[in-house]
Amino acid sequence: MTPREIQAAVYAAAGARDWDTVESLLHPDFVLYEADCLPFAGEWRGKDALQRCAAAMYGTWAEAKVDIHDITGGDSHAVTVLTLTMTPKGGGETFSQTVCEMGEFEDGKMKSLRIHYFDAAEVAAMAAG
Repeated sequence: MTPREIQAAVYAAAGARDWDTVESLLHPDFVLYEADCLPFAGEWRGKDALQRCAAAMYGTWAEAKVDIHDITGGDSHAVTVLTLTMTPKGGGETFSQTVCEMGEFEDGKMKSLRIHYFDAAEVAAMAAG
């Protein structure tokens, strides 16, 4: 599979909460990077990193929805363009962010995923209430 196809398969499996399939597509040294200002910040390491980070991210919001617009890629990287729509806990106003997520691949597996928010500070402020 190409990096684009692997990234699409990771998103499909994660969306279905099929974590065994997700882990089969990840490199043993997988790292997911979230912005330092977010409640779910930092480097998430290991084949279960995506599952743990997803639980932390979705647990931050009363509701969160991902709409994938496109995935593009080359020989070693793929980029997903998506909209993340979130509703803060405590009844805050629903808002959306454009997000680009860049996957890096090695040996036919996703080795890293870097999450790039349009405005991570806004996401952090809305999460804090």
